[in-house]
Amino acid sequence: MDYKAIECLRQVVESQGFEKAGEILGLTQSAVSQKIKRLEQSYNNVLLIREKPLRLTDLGKKLNMHFIKVQLMEQALVQDSYGDKSLQCLPIAINNDSLATWFIEVISQFSKGHNRRLQTKVADQSQTRDLIKKGEVVAALSDVGSIVAGGQSLYLGAMEYILVASPEFIKRYLSADYREKDIHNIPALIYDENDQLWSSYQHEVLGLQNHAGPSHWLPSTQGFVHMLLSHSVCALVPRIQVKQELAEARLVELFPNRVLKVPLYWHWCGLDSDLLNELTEAVVGQARLNLT
Repeated sequence: MDYKAIECLRQVVESQGFEKAGEILGLTQSAVSQKIKRLEQSYNNVLLIREKPLRLTDLGKKLNMHFIKVQLMEQALVQDSYGDKSLQCLPIAINNDSLATWFIEVISQFSKGHNRRLQTKVADQSQTRDLIKKGEVVAALSDVGSIVAGGQSLYLGAMEYILVASPEFIKRYLSADYREKDIHNIPALIYDENDQLWSSYQHEVLGLQNHAGPSHWLPSTQGFVHMLLSHSVCALVPRIQVKQELAEARLVELFPNRVLKVPLYWHWCGLDSDLLNELTEAVVGQARLNLT
């Protein structure tokens, strides 16, 4: 397997250009192009979609992930084979709410070490685990605990979601003695079509048989808070995300102590890698501080 060519393939996508990739790898643009072309010929398949943005095909992703795993294994077997001078990139998958609340501190802590980078893909917590199965990432935060073949899984704790709105919103849309069923008639906000938390909250926590009508969609976790403070919607959000707004009474819980708890699991490839172990330690440490 031509690992130099796979490295060229990966670098072209990361730097979004053949010339830039060549500068980083110490090769000419033509040499980079020829290496990738020969690699595609050897597999009799296209590995790079040559459009803007440049991106890998499914087979290209598998080769890239194989290259990453080989680097991690070589680092574990022979420290000097890459050593501290090599740049190690770990592709991971994280859900939006964790990234917006507590996972940034994980990235900050992990990045203090030299020559390591996290390439973070964002997806719903119900979909992140599948990215490990597809070979697109080496670790993921998921609400599914079952272990991916050849990998490991660790329960971290639960993220608490509460239904909140501004006092002005409550005055505008609800009576003084509102009940659970009244949420069917008020505007709510969800992330996108893959967001199942709102319906889970209605059914599992509030005990409602019929779901509320269509909601606003806004695929921005920080945008949720801005929308809530505009007095136009209610929304289900992580408690830790609106801690300050609750303390200042700019937002209030519509149903105090009616909480949806979403379990979170850390999955990672079963590789003997100090780098993956360090990342896992950082994840566990921050989870203890932020999850219940």
